[in-house]
Amino acid sequence: MLSTAHRYFLEVVRAGSIKDAATSLHVAPSAISRQVAKLEDDCGAALFERRPHGMELTRAGEMLADYARRVAMDAEHVLRDIRSLRHAELTTIRIGSNEAVARNVLPPILGAYRALHPDVAFQVHIGSPGVVTQRLRDNSIDVGLAFSLNAGNGIAVRYEIVSPVRAIMVPDHPLAKRASVSLDDLRRYPIALTDSGTTVRLLFDSSAAGGDGPPFDIAYSSNSSSVIRAIVEAGHAVTLAGEITLAEPLRSGALVAVSLQQAVFAERTLQVQTASHARLPEATAAFIEHLIEALSTGALSRDS
Repeated sequence: MLSTAHRYFLEVVRAGSIKDAATSLHVAPSAISRQVAKLEDDCGAALFERRPHGMELTRAGEMLADYARRVAMDAEHVLRDIRSLRHAELTTIRIGSNEAVARNVLPPILGAYRALHPDVAFQVHIGSPGVVTQRLRDNSIDVGLAFSLNAGNGIAVRYEIVSPVRAIMVPDHPLAKRASVSLDDLRRYPIALTDSGTTVRLLFDSSAAGGDGPPFDIAYSSNSSSVIRAIVEAGHAVTLAGEITLAEPLRSGALVAVSLQQAVFAERTLQVQTASHARLPEATAAFIEHLIEALSTGALSRDS
């Protein structure tokens, strides 16, 4: 189990400052400062650099944070194993995903698994890829299902499948009949995009920067893919997305997907992620096998 000092230390790492950590933990900032100072005395090294914008880990702090996260994960998993042995409560599997995948991919997979394992419960947390990977590192979720270009340190990719980004529009849009379009072809039309932090927005922003021609008309943006879908289905804009993001209207013909000519848009993958050092409980490991099997046997065939 983590000591109070280690718990306070990890909360400062997560929150970015002693003040915010104190607010989250409902304790006085001075109590957190004392515990962090005690850890630094024990380690014989500074764990943070105090900067105007907050606390930044030193190399020693990064090493201690990695250790503390592993201890926290192991403790949580041991407790869950004990509870499952006693049948004291349902085994809860915590999943992180973006909104579109949670809506279009997960429901049949979760439903099929729970039909076979009624003692399992699911919690689904919605977030951008960066939020999902951070929650994995913090042990606040067990498995992440996220579009990604680079999962980053501390994340193990258990499975991935290519999920290219397409231009999505209504069938009577002037570009809808083309076999492919370039990003420049979209300059003349209103565009609807999810907010920064999503892989689609990162790819668009990096590809659009410094290009020739008139500026892009980003007429609509939202942190909700449902809002973007409604705007595009109404014919007000083109969006960029994986086909699975808008699977239902694409199958019905309400929307069409057109390939993008820039190769970078074809390189995005949908990944099943866990924390690198996580010791997964048996129930979680079994579900991940089920999830990978479902994804590899056609759940994403319409997005290939």
